[in-house]
Amino acid sequence: MNNNWMTTTEAVALISKNSHHPVGPFHIQTLVNRGKIGTRSFPGDRIFLKRSDVQATRVAMGIGHHRREQ
Repeated sequence: MNNNWMTTTEAVALISKNSHHPVGPFHIQTLVNRGKIGTRSFPGDRIFLKRSDVQATRVAMGIGHHRREQ
């Protein structure tokens, strides 16, 4: 594996560090679904995330953590 791709676990750690608050794997998947982070599939159902996209990603505090009150 070259340095252009990283695992979801590595992405969680890096985005959390760069955003200065914890970010979970669910939020990473949301960013992938929205096209903010590129992915690549490998045999064995392994998914890797594009390192340059992850490094450029910052998440604001409170985004995706609250449910709408009814």
